[in-house]
Amino acid sequence: MYRRKALALRPVRRSFNEVGSFSDLSSDLSGVAQAKSEALQGRRMEGGFTLVELLVVIAIIALLMAIMLPALNRAREQGKRIVCLNNLKQLTLGWMNYATANNERLVNGAAATYPAPPGVVCPAGLGCPAGTTCAATLPVSGDWYTMHRNELPWLGYGVISAAGGYAPADICCQRCAMQTGALWKYTQNEKIYRCPTGEKNALITYPLVDSMNGKYKWNMNTGFADNSATVMMKTINQIKGVSMRIVFIDEGTLSPDSYAVYTGSPNWFDPPMARHGNGTDVSYADGHAGRIMWKASETLKAAKENIYNYKPTTCPGKEDLYKVQVGCWGKLLYAPDPACKYAPAE
Repeated sequence: MYRRKALALRPVRRSFNEVGSFSDLSSDLSGVAQAKSEALQGRRMEGGFTLVELLVVIAIIALLMAIMLPALNRAREQGKRIVCLNNLKQLTLGWMNYATANNERLVNGAAATYPAPPGVVCPAGLGCPAGTTCAATLPVSGDWYTMHRNELPWLGYGVISAAGGYAPADICCQRCAMQTGALWKYTQNEKIYRCPTGEKNALITYPLVDSMNGKYKWNMNTGFADNSATVMMKTINQIKGVSMRIVFIDEGTLSPDSYAVYTGSPNWFDPPMARHGNGTDVSYADGHAGRIMWKASETLKAAKENIYNYKPTTCPGKEDLYKVQVGCWGKLLYAPDPACKYAPAE
């Protein structure tokens, strides 16, 4: 009985011996697990990133973009500012060449805000519709005739009446106004009339300033003590302190006339501009172009809110005004605040 039982257990004992010790079994199982892990790893690598890894990569890219985008935007804006300054410089060189070719006389800087008379048409190559009255023509009556007799304006009638003032006319009309103007012969490049950040439907964003033969009335807004017409330049050799005297200014849109600022009262007429940041680009009578940066928050506020006839109250605000008044007229015809900085161009 016992013998048969012992014999029956013998195959089980042999089978266990074939497997080996517990240590060997553990080693075998580890090898199997490692092989399976390697197989899964290979399968994962063949299949691409896991979801966690993909999310980490996306987060890193987003972080890099957040760091780099402001720098890229600044670089793009800096590039546009350089183009703007170059445009102003080229336009001013054309302005100087006009004076050289016309016995030192300055071009009529009062862009026409009167339509061309019947029969005066735009150049055929522009394809403007019949009846377009945008071409530059000599003034024949009114203040323009009094101020600019026999002077073809630098721009024709490129604006239309709009709510609250004027707006750029259609593109063909603006091209006609530009290419029939007195300055076109000396520029011959449509792109230099416009800042790359200017109003999208405006081909011309740089007006001349009043003092550079730009005024069209002797006494504009008689409610102010403004004697600016007495220092308006008619010839280039009248200009003193040429490196400080502004010729063109970046307004960012097509203006119906020249840029106006008083010289006989301590306030702006047209608003200051906030172009390319906290200031605006201008060109000067010696041919260079530069940037005016506003010192005062009140100047920037007046610019952003488009406030006309703004009167500054702080020294930084007054000094911003003095800089543009001197740039335009060369001097003030009123006593500046003695507590604030002021230096005439003459």
